[in-house]
Amino acid sequence: MVDPGAAQAIVKLLSRWYRKRAKPHGIIDHFHRGTRMSYTTVSRIVPCLFSMILLSVAFGLYFVPSFMKDEPPLTLLALKTGWVFIVAVALLAPLQVLRESTVITDDGLLKCGVFGGETRMAWTNICTFQINPDDNKVIFRNRAKAKLTMSLAYDGWQDFLEMAACRMNPPLHQQFSFMLANLDAKSPVLRSTKKLRRAKWFSAS
Repeated sequence: MVDPGAAQAIVKLLSRWYRKRAKPHGIIDHFHRGTRMSYTTVSRIVPCLFSMILLSVAFGLYFVPSFMKDEPPLTLLALKTGWVFIVAVALLAPLQVLRESTVITDDGLLKCGVFGGETRMAWTNICTFQINPDDNKVIFRNRAKAKLTMSLAYDGWQDFLEMAACRMNPPLHQQFSFMLANLDAKSPVLRSTKKLRRAKWFSAS
């Protein structure tokens, strides 16, 4: 059994490692006339390697006869169910990091999903944000409570801040810039805001 506390610590360290290796600039997207923010190179490689390991395990569970030899029917059913779950995780993880991205334009944000879906949010409609460094997630919401989720493991956050400086609500942009700049800092100034690092919402009001 894996200690849940140890697993969480590993996830936090891995998330921070991804963030520190993110490039400040994204890729120019000529089609949408903006800048495309996508996952960093290391945050793509690690899930792909992990998926290869999972697929190897799934291959052994399903295709190697000796793994399930003389097992009772219920055990075989459980193993095959586990095989389906392992394969699903092994396929979805690389798809997410390879296909998901967000394009920042003059008008707002365009989130491109794993299966081709798109979510749009105008700069002027963003009224709250939430940062969860443990999961490397940033969630923006508008007044209609619609949300757009981005990853802190994206390349191009400097491009985001530069464009948001002229288009996002100024107080909200200042809050977001401060939180992003001090996300991994260990200076004394962050001790008084330590509780804010735990997925707290900030609004433009």
